[in-house]
Amino acid sequence: MAMGLGQIEDDLDAADSIARAITEMNCRLGLPAGLASLGVSDSLFEAVIDGALADHCHLLNPRIATAKDYAELLTRSL
Repeated sequence: MAMGLGQIEDDLDAADSIARAITEMNCRLGLPAGLASLGVSDSLFEAVIDGALADHCHLLNPRIATAKDYAELLTRSL
């Protein structure tokens, strides 16, 4: 019922429905589809990852991310 998606029984279907709903909302709002459309390139990744690892909030995450985790996240976000 959350987000007006109705009753969804399967976790994978729920995840797909939520992802589609967020993508559609972003399109309606005119938000960019990824970091690349904001001018971000992989040449910035090292500085972003270094900053993320140095940030004290990094240590408060429920799951501590490695530099490799951040690189994957950024790559997928392009």
